[in-house]
Amino acid sequence: MGKEVPGCPVRQGRGARLGDGGLSSIDPTPASDDSRPPHLVLETLVREQRARLVGALARWCGDIQLAEDGFADAVERALATWANGVPRAPESWISTVARNRIRDIVRSAERTRTRPLDTTDPHPSVDLHPDRDDDTLVLMLACVHPSLDRAVHAPLILQVVIGAQTKDIATAFALPQATLAKRLVRAKQKLRANHVFLEMPDGIPHERVDAVLDAIYAAYSIEWLRVAPPAAIDLVTEHAIHASQLLLTAVPNNPEVRGLAALLLYLHSRRNARIKDGVLIPTEQQNPADWDHHLIQVAEDLLRVGLRAQRTTLPGSYELQAAIQSAHASRSRQDGDTPWETIAHFYDALVLITPSKGAAVARAAAIAHATDSPTGLRILAELHENDPTLDAFQPYHATRAALLFDIGAVADAAHSLARAIALCTRAPSRRYLESIQPRTSFSA
Repeated sequence: MGKEVPGCPVRQGRGARLGDGGLSSIDPTPASDDSRPPHLVLETLVREQRARLVGALARWCGDIQLAEDGFADAVERALATWANGVPRAPESWISTVARNRIRDIVRSAERTRTRPLDTTDPHPSVDLHPDRDDDTLVLMLACVHPSLDRAVHAPLILQVVIGAQTKDIATAFALPQATLAKRLVRAKQKLRANHVFLEMPDGIPHERVDAVLDAIYAAYSIEWLRVAPPAAIDLVTEHAIHASQLLLTAVPNNPEVRGLAALLLYLHSRRNARIKDGVLIPTEQQNPADWDHHLIQVAEDLLRVGLRAQRTTLPGSYELQAAIQSAHASRSRQDGDTPWETIAHFYDALVLITPSKGAAVARAAAIAHATDSPTGLRILAELHENDPTLDAFQPYHATRAALLFDIGAVADAAHSLARAIALCTRAPSRRYLESIQPRTSFSA
């Protein structure tokens, strides 16, 4: 079996995936009498093993785009041929067909390459290295190589590692599809120019780790930024969580890596409570009985290890965000009370090290809960005075509306609420805002 993070709910290595709050796995080399329909076998393989197979092929041929093309061709051929029976080792079948396709492309086309294909190289199949996830990690590190523009890191990881569609990524990042496609092609061309980019470094540079963390979190955050089919959201969510845990196995002593792994698990633990009948339910209004307490406990263990370890640095952005989510999770152990003073203190620290509109507005909301609404409104007014672009920031108006309702300023509250609804891009959030009545509370 592959490496495991102690107590981790998502098994690392072969067949790792996150199900509905528990463990699930698939035998990567099913026998030919597998009772599942061939298209389901293939669908599961693509969902769970794509990154490892593409990574192995890319390391062999030195070209991410070529590896993706070979893999896609192999999947297309499997759709046609597996109807007669699933091969005993589906992964090896896909890898072999992809490798042969890549060889044909290289031989038939005039391509500028950093090196010729070495046909004596070992077969790029994960079956040769069942205890390694290096191929996936190599892809992640390649996607955040310092030679690439930082803005392309997350989109590249989404496409190459997670397998998201270009049109969905473009929607998430508010870019024209053609523009994003060109950026991704240029990034892959730059990586192809030097094959060493697709090798595992002896030690992962700190800046590369930070870039992977940011890209993984951006990938996960897409769930809140766009309307997407449930299957697409599940794909991004599961693979982002798995990627964070995979990075944790590579750099287990990095506090921020632990912080991100814990943060994503806290967030994912509330997936069944977040939306009811198509309406968003804010965290403080959710029923803790609907949370996945196993994931919360694993996240707690990860966070505590990092915070209790001997260290010379203060908690970073992801640790602080995880600590905020831990405080929210504690409501299930504190008679339903949310420790808003603690949350406000964490936000105080977060806005100092990672200033952002979201953190600043959330801090104002937390302080309002811990003290009173007028205090929160004064903080929001100061924020707007220093940053007029908050006029286009939906959480600012939603938070302001709720605090104005609390003090009885109904007309001003209604104006802010209308602005928040107009800026809202997700239907569940819009439905919640439309349901808010005077004297109700809302926090960002």
